[in-house]
Amino acid sequence: MRHSTLIRAELEDAVAGLTPAARAVFEDIKRMDEDAGSELPEGFNALTPPERTGVIGAAKLQEELAEAEAAEEADDLKDPADISRLKRRLRIVSALVSLACLIVLVGMWVGVYTAPPTPHPADVVMTTPDEVTRYLEALVPAPKPGEEPLVFIPTGMYIENVEFRGAYNVAVSGYIWQRYANDLPLKDLDKGFVLPEASYVRSEVVYRAQQGNEELIGWSFQATLREQFDYDRYPLDRNQIWLQLWHKDFERNVYLAPDLRAYTSLDPDTLPGLDSDIVLENWDIEQSFFSYRANRYNANFGIQGYVADIDQPELYYNISIKRDLVSALISRLIVPIVILIQLFVIVMVIGRDNKRLELFGVRPGAVIFTCAAFFFAVLVAQNSLRTELEAQGFVYLESLYLLTYVVILAVAINSVLLAAHPDLKLFREYDNMWAEISYWPSILLAMIVITFLTFG
Repeated sequence: MRHSTLIRAELEDAVAGLTPAARAVFEDIKRMDEDAGSELPEGFNALTPPERTGVIGAAKLQEELAEAEAAEEADDLKDPADISRLKRRLRIVSALVSLACLIVLVGMWVGVYTAPPTPHPADVVMTTPDEVTRYLEALVPAPKPGEEPLVFIPTGMYIENVEFRGAYNVAVSGYIWQRYANDLPLKDLDKGFVLPEASYVRSEVVYRAQQGNEELIGWSFQATLREQFDYDRYPLDRNQIWLQLWHKDFERNVYLAPDLRAYTSLDPDTLPGLDSDIVLENWDIEQSFFSYRANRYNANFGIQGYVADIDQPELYYNISIKRDLVSALISRLIVPIVILIQLFVIVMVIGRDNKRLELFGVRPGAVIFTCAAFFFAVLVAQNSLRTELEAQGFVYLESLYLLTYVVILAVAINSVLLAAHPDLKLFREYDNMWAEISYWPSILLAMIVITFLTFG
């Protein structure tokens, strides 16, 4: 609404409050020639003091109205082609900046997603028998006189099925085998394995054979693992499923060694020990490998003579996975992206132009209720994400949800300002252009900064 419109309404109220005599004098003042200077009509002196005050106030409003109309007319006489050209240039710059930011953001995502996997910091990866020998010789002390000799049991694993049953539970099934030499120095050794971190394990011997000078024993097993996964970088997150293996007589000088000669390839990228037909929903398998971790414990498990507080080399079988990005983006990006696009359409439509508002059927007051609906839609989507991941803190994708909340609030404030103060200098000349050209660059730049802080 223009300033002259407000003054005209005030002037009409002031004239309506004048007495007939005062109104007649006011009309005489309006008809007076500008050359008359400050002279007043003859009937002015015949008015009562309140009537004179009313006439003087109405006359001042009349002067203010003339000045406002003159100023607005001067603004209207500005070259509309220049303003239109400036708006077009600003839109082009905004589009180019947004495109550049989008390319940078996508490039950062691709770089993170295609980066080679890295094992757990505590893992010492084993890909050759020599590496196993050197590691165990360096970490396992030679037995003291009178102690039992060291025994190393070759152990292999073949995984046929992996399934996530919740955010932190993994069900695994397959085969584990061990080779026991006939001349083992520990004749009373209890043959078998333990999965110490499994919340449920079921195993049974499915084959046993004498091969040369050793006995081969194979078990089928099913286990449910409860493991701590890191979802902070969702949907660009990577995780590692691990199976920790102990020998059944772990309290003795018995150590497990990976049976590397049982595999056709030990390159982690060829997925040794994994069935090629494994289906892991919403995840891509990158690598599999054996490793050792040196673990210590703060209890001796009630076993007399067991030393718990020294490094124990323990065998692990690991599966490196990364999230299927396409399915995650489709399921979790639709809500915030669609809402951000709809908010941008609102920003382009709202403004000081009443004809445009009527054309699209948009009112600044109604925008507030629309923003409230958008807020609850984003809130429901975010709660669904957090329920699925059960993450302890914020995850990377939630930054987009938080940005959407900020944009919803900004659009609501923008519509309120346009309705309450349409003549602010911010809107007077270029309408709501400032919000339109800064919309996408601001969002994309914020995502670039967040991505850099998360993955940089």
